[in-house]
Amino acid sequence: MQPKPHSKKIRVGLCARVLALAGTLVLANSNGWAADASTAEPIAFSQAVELALQHSGVMGIATINQWRARKSYEEVRNNYIPQITIGSGLGYSYGFPLTLEGSAPSVANFTSMQSLFNLSLQQFMKAAKINWKATSLDVQDKRNAVILDTALTYAELAQLEGKLKTLQQAQAAADKAQTISQERLQEGVDSKLDLTKSQLVSARIRLRAAEAQGQADVLREHLSKLLGVPTDTVAVQAESLPQFPAISQDDDLASRAVQNSPTVKLAQQKVASAEATAKGEHKAMLPTVDVATQYAFLARFNNYDIYYSHYLANNFSGGLNLRFPIFNPVQKAKAAEADADAMIAHKQAEITSNQVAENTLKLQRSLRQLSAARDVAKLEWQVAQGDLELVSSRNETGNSNPKELQNAQLEVDDKYAAYLDTSLAFERAELQLLRLTGELENWAIPPR
Repeated sequence: MQPKPHSKKIRVGLCARVLALAGTLVLANSNGWAADASTAEPIAFSQAVELALQHSGVMGIATINQWRARKSYEEVRNNYIPQITIGSGLGYSYGFPLTLEGSAPSVANFTSMQSLFNLSLQQFMKAAKINWKATSLDVQDKRNAVILDTALTYAELAQLEGKLKTLQQAQAAADKAQTISQERLQEGVDSKLDLTKSQLVSARIRLRAAEAQGQADVLREHLSKLLGVPTDTVAVQAESLPQFPAISQDDDLASRAVQNSPTVKLAQQKVASAEATAKGEHKAMLPTVDVATQYAFLARFNNYDIYYSHYLANNFSGGLNLRFPIFNPVQKAKAAEADADAMIAHKQAEITSNQVAENTLKLQRSLRQLSAARDVAKLEWQVAQGDLELVSSRNETGNSNPKELQNAQLEVDDKYAAYLDTSLAFERAELQLLRLTGELENWAIPPR
């Protein structure tokens, strides 16, 4: 039986351990495991999401692509607006005034051209407008991707910080168990093998702690890049994460995902755009009408007054330019190529829809398994806590030794770390499912 003061110390340590497992321990800096951000002001989850959306390079590219698509639409639409050119074909003429690059030599000239009737151009303009409007879906998809990345990184970092706290306690227990083994070896109670086993347990915990700390450092660096803040100012607040919605296995989430998915909607818009483009290529073989005007100021030094009996300095022409395509095998082949592109877009939209439905159903069903695994890990942790209490009671009455108590504490630490891992896997699957069903942003940024 251990001396009474020693038993009192053990009871105090046990109480501290129970508080730690309840999540009330303060993050320590022993053994270099704790993050430097422990002294930083925690960033709430909602604030982290807003910062990530503001500083996201992915969102910036998506927004630029949207602006680019709008300008592509305006490029086609502006064919119906007069395109005006002012210039000069100033030159000297000797003899009959010849043309300069197809135009008569002039001191100043003015030309304008605009489309008046062009069925092909109307379809191309429709396709460009569809592509422009579709970019808003791409922006939404990229926005969801940024929110998902931020949420996963934030949640995993919070879990790792809790895991590091547990591993710190486990390392302290392992070191104490190793010390006890050394003392019992000197007393002739334990063997050299028992000491080696204690050292192995301690080494394994150090390995797990090093892995967890490395992951936490990488996640903190990644989160700092997402938020656009220095790494040493990144600190998470686990309790600020919103409550996950209850997901039933009976809900038809696959249909909801297909209906709400920006990826599916974008694929459908690409079909509409490809069909409009194909119609435009076919209608390129129909008549078109343009409006053209031209003005030129002609000088006498180009000999116009000598070779033309009714010479005028100011000259203007305007009218309609009609074109009737008769035979154009090149355009016919191009139209057939556009038809093939439209058929490919149809098939791709079907594939995208099927993939979203399949991935949604797969995640939905995996939640059942992950939930069961989390429940098992939680029960194992609770059983380990019960065993720890029993060993502690026996130790106080002299029916066990301190080494058994430390081993029981190690078992609690191990089961708690496993519970954190299964909880993170479950949350990761839930977040991915929320993105597929189009509910991620409402979860991360609840409407006010």
